[in-house]
Amino acid sequence: MRVRSAIKRLCDACRVVKRRGRLFVVCKANPKHKQRQGYHTLAGDVSVPIQHSDIPAQAPSRASGTGNACIGEQLWSNTKQ
Repeated sequence: MRVRSAIKRLCDACRVVKRRGRLFVVCKANPKHKQRQGYHTLAGDVSVPIQHSDIPAQAPSRASGTGNACIGEQLWSNTKQ
């Protein structure tokens, strides 16, 4: 069965039928003409929850006064001693 957004009759024997709120094309002459209107969803396509290790860490805020200059000053003060 083909799942299509727009179905159409492919031969004179094809019939458009509405079942369970969906449109189907059924054909007694050629079973390859079977179609269903709608969209295709994969049964195995399950959304995987996001793990905490996948989320990147946030950059520290510079408002706290611990920027690169403060780290450089600490390194220079340790080497002078």
